[in-house]
Amino acid sequence: MTRRLDGRKIVITGAASGMGKDIAQLFGSEGAMLFLLDRDAAGIDTVAAPLGAKGLVCDVTDSRGVENAIGQAAHAMGGIDGIVNAAGIFYAEPFDLLSSEKWDRMLAVNLTGPANIVRAALPSLRAADRATIVNIASVSGLMPMEGTSGYSASKAGLIMFTRCLGLELGPNIRVNAICPGSVKTEMTRFIWENPEHVERASSRVALNRMGEVGDISTVALFLTTDDSAFMTGAWLPVDGGFAWR
Repeated sequence: MTRRLDGRKIVITGAASGMGKDIAQLFGSEGAMLFLLDRDAAGIDTVAAPLGAKGLVCDVTDSRGVENAIGQAAHAMGGIDGIVNAAGIFYAEPFDLLSSEKWDRMLAVNLTGPANIVRAALPSLRAADRATIVNIASVSGLMPMEGTSGYSASKAGLIMFTRCLGLELGPNIRVNAICPGSVKTEMTRFIWENPEHVERASSRVALNRMGEVGDISTVALFLTTDDSAFMTGAWLPVDGGFAWR
């Protein structure tokens, strides 16, 4: 039986945990050849091995390291025709308490990181018959929330970066973004381990629950297949009905 990503060659960042890990596992089950990147050496090996994938330690903010990693990915897979930028970090602090170091780090990982990956992979993506880029943004990039100024700014930038690339890289490379709401990952453990926080987060959305990583992975799969063949430059809220309220 033909799987939906048979023959595809895809790089996924932030693949050692959370959304990136679940996307890697789903894409692997759908037949993709994968090259997985993360700063967590033990974590990336643990995810990659069962998938028969190559895992490599890489900090997406290090442009030279990214160039090396993407070069290895293209060599190992015989090209690259898909990117999922899932690496990200989050600090929840009011702006007057947010250090310049944390501000810089969020912008570096959440915005410059995807740009580094795409820049390094662009020759391979252009050499493919068709290619896709999926950026994991956030509903925080669509609407203001207290204590998220740095994070929201980085994700809003990623959304606009996605839109610009959609315009610039067509017709053979499609670029889209997913904007998750509150999803249960290590990054949001402080929410979902506290029943009061879960109740507050759930009550703010129409579907009355927090998201699961699988809710994001299936949309990433959609945006990486021809099911979304007439979509580029789009940003999709996957948030249970929060951003429109």
